[in-house]
Amino acid sequence: MPSSSFLPLGSRPRLVNCGISEHGLAGREEYELPRLWCFHLYFYSVEFHIGREVHQITPGVVTLIPPGRRLVYHYNGKRHRHFFVHFAVGKSDPVVEIPLLQHLPEARDELLDRLQNMQRLLSHHRFHAEILFWALLCDVAEAGHKQAQSGAQGSLLLKDLDEWIEQKLPAPLSASQAATYLDLSMTHVNRLIKKRDGVTTAQLLRKRRLQRAYRLLVHSSMPIKLLAAECGMEDLQQFNKLMRSEYGKSPRALRQHHQLKGSDPTWSMGRE
Repeated sequence: MPSSSFLPLGSRPRLVNCGISEHGLAGREEYELPRLWCFHLYFYSVEFHIGREVHQITPGVVTLIPPGRRLVYHYNGKRHRHFFVHFAVGKSDPVVEIPLLQHLPEARDELLDRLQNMQRLLSHHRFHAEILFWALLCDVAEAGHKQAQSGAQGSLLLKDLDEWIEQKLPAPLSASQAATYLDLSMTHVNRLIKKRDGVTTAQLLRKRRLQRAYRLLVHSSMPIKLLAAECGMEDLQQFNKLMRSEYGKSPRALRQHHQLKGSDPTWSMGRE
């Protein structure tokens, strides 16, 4: 997770410079503003370093970097554009914690409209432009707070889902059943799982089945056909194919390999 910045929002920010800038042709670019804050709205993908933190910038990402932090970009030699704002703030309360990097793709177009309106006003109505940017910073801070709350809530929901999956694995399970269990939309559940595990709900269910099957293979003498059914996979041919794809060996070969290493089954079960 990216670290946070602590931004004083009790007084109007002072805008120094803003607009669309082009980068990328030099490959690696490095920046540091010793006295100014830096706000960026991105329209492209690039690897981005903040100190020792490494992140992947994608379209719709917003960064808010305090003075004195070194920024390093690793571009691909092509032109890229982002909207930047360099500004200064006072030290008045409240001081609000805001993530250095936020993913706000749904708000990208609205943010760009607001930033461009602010830019148009800056040359002849500076006070108005700074008020608009002040409001935008407050909204970005609120978005960060909501994302943090959502992340904490999402962790609890996924812990609950993990326990439910373990209990239900012998039965047929689907992504829609997982969403129904959590009383959330499939899109929301997929987003939570993708963020944590990098896979879809259906892929997570399959992975958990195969992980249980592997544990039973190496820690029991349960017959493979019964073992597959215990993991919710009645089709033995499909089970063999999935295990080979995941672990590089057939179920029987995995068990034999484990036994050759000298490990006895933790428990046994007689054949029917």
